[in-house]
Amino acid sequence: MNLSLRNGNCNMVISVMVKSTNCFFVAAVGAVLAGCAVTPSAISPSPSYIAPVVVNDREIIGQMTARATTMMDSGSVVGMKTLIAKLKTEPKIKLNLPKPNLFTPGEAQKAIAVVGGVYKCNRCPRWHVAPASGFFISDDLIVTNYHVVDQPERDGLVVRLFDGRFFMVEDVVAASERFDLAVLRVPKTGIKPISLGQPAPVGSKVDLISHPNQKFYTLSEGRVARYFITQRNRKAVSAMAITADFGKGSSGAPVLNDSGQVVGIAASTESLYYTEKDGVQKNLQMVFKNCVPVGQLRELIGG
Repeated sequence: MNLSLRNGNCNMVISVMVKSTNCFFVAAVGAVLAGCAVTPSAISPSPSYIAPVVVNDREIIGQMTARATTMMDSGSVVGMKTLIAKLKTEPKIKLNLPKPNLFTPGEAQKAIAVVGGVYKCNRCPRWHVAPASGFFISDDLIVTNYHVVDQPERDGLVVRLFDGRFFMVEDVVAASERFDLAVLRVPKTGIKPISLGQPAPVGSKVDLISHPNQKFYTLSEGRVARYFITQRNRKAVSAMAITADFGKGSSGAPVLNDSGQVVGIAASTESLYYTEKDGVQKNLQMVFKNCVPVGQLRELIGG
């Protein structure tokens, strides 16, 4: 059986042979193309195609450690004691935020930073880095969690940008223990910041880009699960739960709506176990991912 197909300047002949007695099927396809020859350029990626960035986790933590070591040994950094002392005063700031931007996740990750606490362990003389997450709301201000900064056993805070540049945190310009938020100053970077969005209704789709357990720039997706009241320092405060996964190292990461705008900040997880015996919890059922609603960040910075 021969089938002839014509499409514009292209002629295609398809020959099909069927042998049913042995349940055997063979199809041979031949094509004759007139005036529409396929060339390599016809199937090459479009000029707008951008190859994904491949993240080298080991290289990132190695670079952060090396840079932090150089800076800490120079004695020219703002120490953690100074940063925490400023944090405890809970300063506020009035910011004139830039005009809202619309970001894809690929664009948003350029404004997401690794915020690492620098410390020495009791087993060796070397400096180490404990990474968390943060994001730029202006080219010199990074938002993260209060508890990321409130670590007296650390000696300083190093920041790595997506493009590979490094900075040491110079100041805490705004903070709220109740909201679990801190805004940190670094030298001007020229980074295009992430915009703050409006509160996302329950059921809204959200993305999160963070650094769980040194798996840098990991994207997870989910939905807004609920808003609820929790307690911080014996004071009631509203919180937001999402279904997008995150874990250790994700604190301070932005929760993004479908326009790439911040609607929340990752803060903590809460595991639900079915049984507990002799103080040991067993049979994990689910994990709640709790976040700071964007409205609390707006309240802190007057945005």
